[in-house]
Amino acid sequence: MKAKPPLNVLLVITDQQRATDTGFMGNPILKTPHLDALAARAMVFDNAWVANPVCMPNRSSLA
Repeated sequence: MKAKPPLNVLLVITDQQRATDTGFMGNPILKTPHLDALAARAMVFDNAWVANPVCMPNRSSLA
């Protein structure tokens, strides 16, 4: 039996916005067509928490 190759994982994080500032999370005013298309084909974490509410310190906490 041949082993399957490992899956590739790509984590996409956008800065300086709340989750509700995207079309795919239900915002009727803001237009985010590229993020909407990506979210339609990907896994979306709709109940996630961050270590820091400011983007730069939070990104450093991912390391």
